[in-house]
Amino acid sequence: MQTFVHDWIAGVKFCFLLIGIVACALPSACTPPPATTHTPERKPASTHEGTAPDWVKRVPDRMAEILVERHLCKNGPAWGAARRDPTGKLYGHLEFEEIGSAGFCHLVEEYDLWDKVPPLTVREKKKSLQYWQSWQDPETGVFRDPRNLQRHVGEKYVVNLIRFFGGEPLYPQQKTQTMLARDASGKIDTKSFLDRAWNDPNWAQGGWGAGSNTGYIACQILDAINEGHTELIPDLEKGLEGILSHQDPASGLWGPPSADLDHRIGGTLKVVTRLYFTMGVNVPYAERLADSLIEHERNGDWYRVGQSFCVPQNVIWMAAFCLEACDYRRNDLLGVLKSKVKEYQEWVMPDGTLLLHRGDPTSACVENVHLTSLSILSGYLGWTDSPFKTPIDMTAIRKKWESYRYRPVVQSDGSVKIVDTSAADRPSMN
Repeated sequence: MQTFVHDWIAGVKFCFLLIGIVACALPSACTPPPATTHTPERKPASTHEGTAPDWVKRVPDRMAEILVERHLCKNGPAWGAARRDPTGKLYGHLEFEEIGSAGFCHLVEEYDLWDKVPPLTVREKKKSLQYWQSWQDPETGVFRDPRNLQRHVGEKYVVNLIRFFGGEPLYPQQKTQTMLARDASGKIDTKSFLDRAWNDPNWAQGGWGAGSNTGYIACQILDAINEGHTELIPDLEKGLEGILSHQDPASGLWGPPSADLDHRIGGTLKVVTRLYFTMGVNVPYAERLADSLIEHERNGDWYRVGQSFCVPQNVIWMAAFCLEACDYRRNDLLGVLKSKVKEYQEWVMPDGTLLLHRGDPTSACVENVHLTSLSILSGYLGWTDSPFKTPIDMTAIRKKWESYRYRPVVQSDGSVKIVDTSAADRPSMN
């Protein structure tokens, strides 16, 4: 189910009705920002210290117990084999799957829960590595679930599990459409990336799947370029132009106004977190996106379409993007975040138990999407006593952008240019 999957590990720790607002008549707000590799510091979103609600502070106390009791597959074929949804409503009644397993491993490491879960011995580590590596088809490099070869597998989660246990995939991923493809000799193949960036039918539905996969691959291509594969520059420029072509200038959201609202904010989240927070792309129409976030929050639209736990998180992430990308309606955007704090009282019980389904106490879980939301809220609302640290460290993020020799820049006409920042003719840094 497309609105429910979120990147739990890789990259930054980091889901629509007709838009009822009129596009701003100011040209500067409705066109891409000028071409530049300059990454100015923004003033802090919150200028005062605040206190986290008590229910937020209680969340860590419940995590290990619920992970083991509700998510972990006892006597599974790999250490940490787990299911993301203990209720079985999202993915069926699988004892475990790659997303839940990757999430379990990540959470144990991230929150130092090692003494509260079964021990990871050398033998278990080796067995687990071999198990997840066995999911890969030697001929195509594609990952498949041996229990059901027809089930779509989140390949990047399997790769992350393999790396968690100290290994690498055994074969080049030749036919993958969700990760960077390579031929049998290991040469990078961008044909599928370019086709999906421009033509994937999922863009018409809001772009959740297409934005997730093509944005993730774009990050990998940029890394490859900065490692010396400069022959990929034209393909990355063209691919980014394709991804950006599916953004609606009037709303700043991805997908057409006819697409479902929850799918549009999901597609926007997938694209923006990859292009802006990971790659440093100056994503256009941030002010229009801010308008959309604010108006839909005030109208109750986000709550209405927010039965999926991804929707409030997606809104929170995109409000953070707008606060970082432009100085526009900042108090109103902080108001959106404060409204989400109130909504989250329906996703978190007073004792700190997280819920997979809003208001349903039988759906107790440990869901990383919720933890990410609470972490972002902690940072932007100035909760100095929160147990969660925001994943959006803009100082570190800007340092990463500035470490790239080759950086993507959206030009004023909407085209994309990969700029060599070491060259004499680079755009002004002032």
